[in-house]
Amino acid sequence: MATKSELIEGLETVIRESRRIAEALGPDDWAKAVDMDGWTGAQVLAHVAGVGAIVPMFIQAIANAPAGTDAMGGTGNIDNMNAGIVAARAGKSPTELADEVATAYAAIIDFVRNAPDELLVQRGTAGGHKDVPLGDLMMRMVILHGLAHIYSVYSSVFFG
Repeated sequence: MATKSELIEGLETVIRESRRIAEALGPDDWAKAVDMDGWTGAQVLAHVAGVGAIVPMFIQAIANAPAGTDAMGGTGNIDNMNAGIVAARAGKSPTELADEVATAYAAIIDFVRNAPDELLVQRGTAGGHKDVPLGDLMMRMVILHGLAHIYSVYSSVFFG
């Protein structure tokens, strides 16, 4: 199971890489960078920022759900939620989005630091992740997910 220190290190990496990519790419790069979901680089960073804003609430919802209940509520719901997250941040600069990532993920770090140990080992289900410790869900669905999106932008810009 992911430990508190591993989660915090991962969240700090998301913050750092969001800032790094915001500084590394120029306007043309942000316009052409497209990840596997068809988003531009700015939309990817908007998605990462928006996800960060809902993590503590999402983890609590999974923790409070009856055993075996899928907290994702179906793929259509997540697609609609993601579209809303991205649309709500349209027009923000990469620097503004990286700042939002930093603020949101710092709040998640505080959440993790203050979470009772039993919360992170409690098992939950979300999407394809069935009966998994919540700490591992956070590692997979927040940290690795966010980093995969960020690196997809790097890859599309620098490696075509």
